[in-house]
Amino acid sequence: MPIVVLVVVLVAYAWAMIAYPGFRRAGALVGIAVTVALAAYFVMNEPEDTVAGRRIAPEELEIDEVTIQRTIRGATMSGRVLNRSSEYRLRDMTLSLRLRECGAGRESECPVIAEATAIARPEAPPGQLRPFSATFLYDSLPFPSETQHWEWSVIAVRATP
Repeated sequence: MPIVVLVVVLVAYAWAMIAYPGFRRAGALVGIAVTVALAAYFVMNEPEDTVAGRRIAPEELEIDEVTIQRTIRGATMSGRVLNRSSEYRLRDMTLSLRLRECGAGRESECPVIAEATAIARPEAPPGQLRPFSATFLYDSLPFPSETQHWEWSVIAVRATP
């Protein structure tokens, strides 16, 4: 709806500029003033996505009871997350999950055989604990012939007041 209103206003503005020659000078000044004001607003205010990503650091989250279940095309990770922020609500977190194949005597050299990211949306208010789940899909997931080892990390967080 806001886009429709914007289009109607711009069409009316263009029509007034064409239909009323006396309005052209004042209309041009108003157009320039609005353009400068909008440019200043966008330069001075960061986008909400950028701000939302800095409100809670990944270190402020406490994740426990993590379980990872392998599926045909990937894995499902679930657990609980405690939002230790005293001010912001945790909306979602981007998780990274790697599957490594480790063999006996090669624990130091475990090659990554699959890696993916997924978003979990726990909706945890400040200071509260919530369950989460994320589904990871892999392009080509080989079946490990030896011991598999999962590694996960939180790579991004989005929060709102």
